[in-house]
Amino acid sequence: VFGGRLYSHMRWLIDGYNVILSDAKLAKMLRNDNEQGRRELISEISGSGRVGKDDVILVFDGRFAASSSREGRKLIVRFTSRGETADDLIKREVGNSPRRRSLMVVTNDRSILAYARECGAGIMGSGEFMSLVRGEEAGKKNVPIAREKPDSPGRPDPELLKLFTGKKK
Repeated sequence: VFGGRLYSHMRWLIDGYNVILSDAKLAKMLRNDNEQGRRELISEISGSGRVGKDDVILVFDGRFAASSSREGRKLIVRFTSRGETADDLIKREVGNSPRRRSLMVVTNDRSILAYARECGAGIMGSGEFMSLVRGEEAGKKNVPIAREKPDSPGRPDPELLKLFTGKKK
């Protein structure tokens, strides 16, 4: 039991950049090298005794990646296609899931969390997830909920844009 929820076999749907940017160690790696930050998150998830045995879909915005989607035995890494955000893909996956009760959505994005909750999926904040992955006590790392993304669709998040391009807009 973690966070009041019993974990047997789950399917995790993870907002990759949201998790990375909510964790100081991973965010620093990402600022140095995009691929290094993603690889480290994948490595930590794969090595986790609590999460690594479940099916994991790790979603990244494709506009910030040179990589393409990858699949492993239990972990699928997906990059969004042109014109699609990670938020769009996550919401579509939640909406299309036939087993929403066994789905755990991981992000600090309030709109995704609200949608997942409405659909009957489990939800977990990014900091709580990394604590679980690392075997730390729940609540040990108190990470605030990330602020909402800009309202205008198709407009990149200014913080992500600055991080990946060095530009402000």
